[in-house]
Amino acid sequence: MSIRTKLIFSILTFSLISCFSLYRLDQLNSIPIAPSNFSWINKAEIYTLGLAIGAIGYPLYPEVAREHLMMYRPFSDKPKVIKSTFFRGSPVVERAIQKSKKSGKPYRLAWPSSTYRLSFNPDEYKEARIALALNGGYIRVEGDNVIATINIKYPKKSFAPLIPIKGLGTIGVEEGLFWVLQKEGWLHSGIVEWHTSNPQLK
Repeated sequence: MSIRTKLIFSILTFSLISCFSLYRLDQLNSIPIAPSNFSWINKAEIYTLGLAIGAIGYPLYPEVAREHLMMYRPFSDKPKVIKSTFFRGSPVVERAIQKSKKSGKPYRLAWPSSTYRLSFNPDEYKEARIALALNGGYIRVEGDNVIATINIKYPKKSFAPLIPIKGLGTIGVEEGLFWVLQKEGWLHSGIVEWHTSNPQLK
């Protein structure tokens, strides 16, 4: 099998898996969120689809995909520290940094869910990446370090719109599906801290 054939086969396989995952998620999204409404097979589907989403979404949204995949293993008692500058430059984050510096306290980050939508505009795409990974978290400043803290867990009811398709609506994920797995102990929650340094903050 030539490299070209392997590449085409890989792309087709990836596309089929993506389409099937989104199709099943769309069906599962319609079930009222309560552990008793999901069979063991449904829960196994959500668990497997979550892995697929993490892998498929990693090239587009690496930070939130990484956070999601962390939930498949128990967290330690201490926050998981990751060094990255990915969240700098966001207007929401930069305002929070200034407010945290002024007050000396952590400042909460918040974006509307509409920010999550995939966009080919570079600024909107970057903001979507940051919002997906840090919405509901806190920014604090320690010396020349900027730290974004997020409690990795899913709410009981919250639809995350991801990909708008003209004429068809918006493809997204009901985060409550993963909340069900948290309640069942299939997924775990924990604290992640994203650290970056900036000498200008001194």
